[in-house]
Formats: sequence, C-alpha cells, structure tokens
Amino acid sequence: MYNLLHSFIQQLFPQCRVNLTLIEPLLESRSVQKGDFLFREGDICWFVGLTLKGCLRSFFLKDGKELTLFFHLEHYTLGDYESLRRQTPACFSCQAIEDSEILILNSQVIEVLETMPDGQKLLRLVVEDLAFQLRDRLLSLYRDSPEQRYLNFLKSEPQLLQRIPQHYLASHLGIEPESLSRLKRRVQEKGST
Repeated sequence: MYNLLHSFIQQLFPQCRVNLTLIEPLLESRSVQKGDFLFREGDICWFVGLTLKGCLRSFFLKDGKELTLFFHLEHYTLGDYESLRRQTPACFSCQAIEDSEILILNSQVIEVLETMPDGQKLLRLVVEDLAFQLRDRLLSLYRDSPEQRYLNFLKSEPQLLQRIPQHYLASHLGIEPESLSRLKRRVQEKGST
C-alpha cells in the first residue's frame, strides 16, 4: 500500500524528501464495493485519496441526471479538496465502478505533511494535479465536439473502455447513450476507410 504512495510521490515530485514513516501510522486503506459511494454530494469530504485498486467515478446531479466528471483508475487522486479544507459540502459524489481500494489521506496526514520540509510543496503539487485535471476537463467540454472528446478518451484512456459501463462513458462525454452508439459507429467507419 505504501509503495504505491511512494511511487506516486516520486512521479509527482522526484526530489521529495518526505519521511513516510511519520505518516504511515495515520494512513488508512478503505475498501469500496462496486456501486457503493466513497462520499456523496452534499456530505463533507474529510480526505483526499489515491486509488490503490479498482475504478471509481466522480459525478454530480443536474436536473436529476448524472454527469460524470472523472474516472479514477489505479494511481489517480480523488476527493473534494475544497470540501476537506473548508469543511463545506462536497460538490459531487464518488462511486465505485469496480470493487476498489483507496488510500485515505485525512486532515491529520495533511497536517503532518505540512510540517515536513518538502511536505507543503508535495501537497501543492497534488492540489495542482487535481486543478489541472479539472481545467482540462472543463476546456474539453467547451472546446471539443463529442467526437473529439471520444477520440481523446480513446487515445488517453484506452484501458478504461473495457472497465466502465457505456452509459457512464456517454455521461462523461456529455452525450446520451444512444448518441454514443452512433458516434462509435461513425468513428469506426472513418477508421476503416
């Protein structure tokens, strides 16, 4: 479990000198069964996490319809950082698509990290990672057509296609499931010509 955290830190901040032995006793691993929620929109999200195993999705409701923001595979961060820091209700829910295991970094872990020489920089990089993901997602929704979002998804996350239900993918792309079927057919026809 801690090896994944170490490799995540090394990938994000190779020069990081954080003594993980100080935070290891504070870390928690949480199992989330397929279909269960890690947290719900409106609750306080009291942690940020790292997916150790499985796949989850972050989504919110608009007019009774689920809109999927992100999928969180192994090595992906998740959580509502603003909810954690400001103790305000989460803006979205996080649900397991597969049986999953999450490494929980709660307020205690964050407080200890903030006292370490490279801890504040590490935390800033984690928050930046979350912010950049959100920025890229927002720009794609406004700038790209559904077909371009699908093609980008195929290029950046091909392994996800076998792991997520098609209605979640359609929701992520901002289209109806029926439109996704037509879109996939159109892309396939273009590829075979």
